[in-house]
Amino acid sequence: MNVEKLGPYRVVDLSKHIDPATSTRRCRVERYFQQSSKDYHTNVDIESHLGTHVETPYHYNDAWKDILDLPVTAFMGRAALLRLACAPRSPITKTMLDKAGGGRVRAGDIVVLDSPYHCEPFTNDPTDQRPYLCRESGEWFVAKQVKCIGFGDGVAIEYSVETACEIHEVVMPRDIMFLEVMRNLDQLRSDVFFLICQPMPIKGLDSCCVRAVAIEGIPGFCE
Repeated sequence: MNVEKLGPYRVVDLSKHIDPATSTRRCRVERYFQQSSKDYHTNVDIESHLGTHVETPYHYNDAWKDILDLPVTAFMGRAALLRLACAPRSPITKTMLDKAGGGRVRAGDIVVLDSPYHCEPFTNDPTDQRPYLCRESGEWFVAKQVKCIGFGDGVAIEYSVETACEIHEVVMPRDIMFLEVMRNLDQLRSDVFFLICQPMPIKGLDSCCVRAVAIEGIPGFCE
């Protein structure tokens, strides 16, 4: 189930669920019986950029922060969903972000982007019409002092090597992360919610798959 109730709150799972049998990225799970303790254990061999995952500054530069260099609060907090109105396959501009944000974005927010154009990412699909992040997008996020940029299959970061490098170089020195690639954004009822996307606490990880969860209705995080 992607949507559940937790007391008075509505919980939406925004994560891509991973099946090792069909994953196109490295994901190997080996379950074995341990004779000494008479129970089962599992060896997991995965790529850091698997499923829905956070990318830290260390992803782009050895001198920048990895998973454990960032505080635990970097991976949770107030989130604002921006539904972009734009032409197909266009750069995401400051004007576009201002219009979609409507003054709702605050310093320290996680900003989640979506658009009417959906396509499976990283596939080189010739019908791909998603708008894409670029240097101008990054400058807007820096000016707004957000801590994380999230998106699903309605926004592209891989439009070109040049534009991908530009936004990484603009935002990641400021400890702004990426949260890729989210699911079920269409099941959110609120454009402001509490978001949790905690990675595994392993030193040296540049990125890590997460269970991204939106909680709608928490006072102080719903407007």
